[in-house]
Amino acid sequence: CFFFFSVTPLLPSILQQPARTLTYYSLRNGKRKTVKAVIHRFLRLHNGLWVRRKAGYKKKLWKKSAAQKKRLRELVLCTRTQCKLLDKMTTSFWKRRNWYVDDPYQKYHDRTNLRV
Repeated sequence: CFFFFSVTPLLPSILQQPARTLTYYSLRNGKRKTVKAVIHRFLRLHNGLWVRRKAGYKKKLWKKSAAQKKRLRELVLCTRTQCKLLDKMTTSFWKRRNWYVDDPYQKYHDRTNLRV
């Protein structure tokens, strides 16, 4: 029994269950739930593409050049695999079309000749 406790810290990946943030069945309604981290970090365009910021755009700005800070502020489109995964992590409520006044992304919502 002592041997098991001495080996336990060395094997955390075997004994711990993986944490899944996607809820398939909620306790109250029995419905899927949206992963809120996706909603806060990404923007879904109506054509199905997802937009995100570049990694590290808020980190250690004092040591980055002005050009690098400008590049980090740019938005990036997610790949096809990432878009499919993000669609699975959100409900249909987040996939509907929204009409905002003076939407800066209005011209990007509809794309022609685009295969997703």
